[in-house]
Amino acid sequence: MELVEPKILDVTIRDGSYLVDHNISIDFTQKLARGLTESGIRYAEICHGAGIGGGMVGYSSLADDDELMEAALGAAPNLKLSAFIPANDKCIPLIPGLSNFFEMGRIGVNIDSIPSIEKIVKKLIKYKKTISVQLVRTHAKSPEFAATAAKQAQEIGADIVYIVDSFGSMAPQEVKLYIEALKSEINVEIGFHGHNHTGLAVPNAIAAWEAGASWIDASLMGVGRAPGNTVLEALVLLLQEKGSRQDIKLNKLCETTLSTVLPFFQEAPKITLRNLFCAKEKIDFVNESVLDLMANVLMQPISEFISNLRQNIGDKVQLEEKDIRHYLKEQGHNYDKLIGAINSNA
Repeated sequence: MELVEPKILDVTIRDGSYLVDHNISIDFTQKLARGLTESGIRYAEICHGAGIGGGMVGYSSLADDDELMEAALGAAPNLKLSAFIPANDKCIPLIPGLSNFFEMGRIGVNIDSIPSIEKIVKKLIKYKKTISVQLVRTHAKSPEFAATAAKQAQEIGADIVYIVDSFGSMAPQEVKLYIEALKSEINVEIGFHGHNHTGLAVPNAIAAWEAGASWIDASLMGVGRAPGNTVLEALVLLLQEKGSRQDIKLNKLCETTLSTVLPFFQEAPKITLRNLFCAKEKIDFVNESVLDLMANVLMQPISEFISNLRQNIGDKVQLEEKDIRHYLKEQGHNYDKLIGAINSNA
């Protein structure tokens, strides 16, 4: 199989937003956009970390989506933007007002909930946007299930379907199996979005590309929620060693990291025991640090606490706050009182 030159989508702003409570500044956005384009990166996801309209679900931010997008394009007019769109119909009215800024709408939907996004897809089709469907928490299901979900996504209008390793639990050989399964059912492009819970985000991205993925997400320094995402600098280095993406100026990319990204985020994400056990049990929770706090309150090792949560929710794809509330209640504790006590002692 002849390998294609992968399209790299930078997610430094969208995924990295979680590390700064979504307080991405206009100045940082402008500097990053310039650095990316000068380095040869042509695509970037510029929006709230939780997706467009993140403020509607309780995540305040320093700048609105339109302000971030306008800033990026003002600094780097040739940068092609994507917008992450949660699988929530409340986001649909936001699309027209942002449509002049982004070219690709990327809909994040649980792998077992594809039919729920049809209205969003139709709105993006109306505005002639490239549509990418992100199979969130892909590893909760088998490669065959993922292939069926991908086929559903293609049938309702997806131009690209992404495998999303939300748990950071995949290994390169598994990534290959998922890519091959999707290729057997769909004829649209395939992408890969990795998380770094076990330190395998970069080798997983390379495995995805070698298996046939044509889109790869990555962020400078790997910034992103929990232990972060695929490290863009390392990804480019390995691709170039394999003869691909020689057009990207790696030195310039690293200069952007040192001059812009590191000063803003202060440090790169680190892998913790919590991250490892979340990967092991395929647990994905936005505010993972809460899990450490609750485990301490219950005087349970974090490994035991996360294992108990998984047993409590069964084969449910997504851990929600109500699941933690239920588990704590079973243990004789009140979630709200514990959070209140933790905050008062912070």
